[in-house]
Amino acid sequence: MKKTSFVAPLLAAGLFIAAVPVVQAADAPSAQKAGAYIDDAVITAKVKAALLEDKQVSSMKINVVTKDGVVTLKGSVPSAELGQHALQLVAGVEGVRDVKSDLTVKAG
Repeated sequence: MKKTSFVAPLLAAGLFIAAVPVVQAADAPSAQKAGAYIDDAVITAKVKAALLEDKQVSSMKINVVTKDGVVTLKGSVPSAELGQHALQLVAGVEGVRDVKSDLTVKAG
């Protein structure tokens, strides 16, 4: 019967397992970017839902862009007051760090 040494495979497996956290740590910035992207997508969805639920702004075509929790509203609104209302509404959405306006006032 042939004797097999288990020391070498166990040692190799131990070295591999010890190296895994180092590889994962090197990918941490990518994981953080992915997490931020997902967070921004969630914030965008919440903002769009809030805009759709509000009777004053639901019919307006407002685009929502979120980057690092900062929401930018783009599009046109019929009045400055409704644009301001949309900005205040978005500022109250959970996760929104800041709101920027790229809204234009176009009557009609």
